[in-house]
Amino acid sequence: MRKLLVLAGENDGLGGTLVSRSMLALGFKQSSVSEQLQILVQSNSFMEQYLRDAGHGFCLQPVEAKDRTQFMQRSFRWVNQQPRDWPLLLDNCVDKQVIPAILKATLALRLSGRPVYHFCHDLCLSHNALGYALRKIAFTCLSPHVLCNSQFTATNVCSLMSDIRGILYQPVDLEQFHQRPSTQPVPEGLKPIVQSGARLMLTPSRINQVGIVNDKNLRALIPVIAQLKAMGHHYHGVVIGPDGSPDLANTRVLLDQAAEAGVGDRFTILPPMNKIEDCYKHADIVVTLAPREPFGRTVVEAIACGVPVIGSRSGGIGEILNHFAPHWTVEPNDPLAVAQAILRVASDPMTSGILAHGRAWVEQRCSVQEYARGVMEVTGITHKVTQPEHPPIHAPYPDPIGERA
Repeated sequence: MRKLLVLAGENDGLGGTLVSRSMLALGFKQSSVSEQLQILVQSNSFMEQYLRDAGHGFCLQPVEAKDRTQFMQRSFRWVNQQPRDWPLLLDNCVDKQVIPAILKATLALRLSGRPVYHFCHDLCLSHNALGYALRKIAFTCLSPHVLCNSQFTATNVCSLMSDIRGILYQPVDLEQFHQRPSTQPVPEGLKPIVQSGARLMLTPSRINQVGIVNDKNLRALIPVIAQLKAMGHHYHGVVIGPDGSPDLANTRVLLDQAAEAGVGDRFTILPPMNKIEDCYKHADIVVTLAPREPFGRTVVEAIACGVPVIGSRSGGIGEILNHFAPHWTVEPNDPLAVAQAILRVASDPMTSGILAHGRAWVEQRCSVQEYARGVMEVTGITHKVTQPEHPPIHAPYPDPIGERA
């Protein structure tokens, strides 16, 4: 019996890649092939605890290590001891801390003949010339087969890793994210906003530094709220997500900007919540304006919960919305256009029909079993039984934003 070995480049952060990893384990379990998946985790890491709490202890292979570098080195050593026909899936292993370990492991992997894949969950870019050069050398030498979470991601990574074997949109747990009314009370952080009568404009997002490659562009939300206020509409913007900056510096900058724009009382930032689906179910609209988001998990989660989404027409967000609601896409840095789009969605009698179409698309293309089946087929764990509806994976990928980062 062959197994798929999964080695992740990050063990201590909550984000879309970890959620997708958890959904992959769930998909294997639901497909009755749970014994064919092994995910390497750093012992006592956040990822190990998260996956165990989600009920995925059955597929975990803990690796004792004092830091990420040692974890990668020991993980590759363990992988090399496994049968050579067991494929290895490197899950977004592009950080500068893991590249040296990949370089060191490449020769043994190539000589073993083990099939090696890399799942790109982001654009794999670096503003640092040396950093990009090291990535290029590492992946040229390793020469992995590549999976991407969107055509937008494939557009950016093809110069770094050219052998793109598939586009797999990220999965959403349709049992967790659904349109049925929530039986849970309003989350504590949202209570005063809901009770005030304001319309809730939700943005689940990591609160990151301005100007990085995948800038979440949260500062663009503030002038949108100001525009809505000037137009006589009471929307309250809520950002929910982690802030890894020292002393929450990124959060303070956003709150100061909101106060300066005169909407400090209409803009709130809350820490991550385990049951984000309960927040969706109390939202009037989700707004996500990141211009280079590789996929846009927020979009599919919101649509699954029956919440309309206004999002950037560029990047993975625009790519997803264009499947069922292209007119919900906007220029992310045009606050008037964004505000007008929000108001149109609120008053458009077609919104419920568009949401129904969107939910059907999410159920077809982003289900947990579809995702796991796609990974199994590409990596050869199982034979392909159906022809997916994804675009041809060897076709050239047009750049949705017309430029490379």
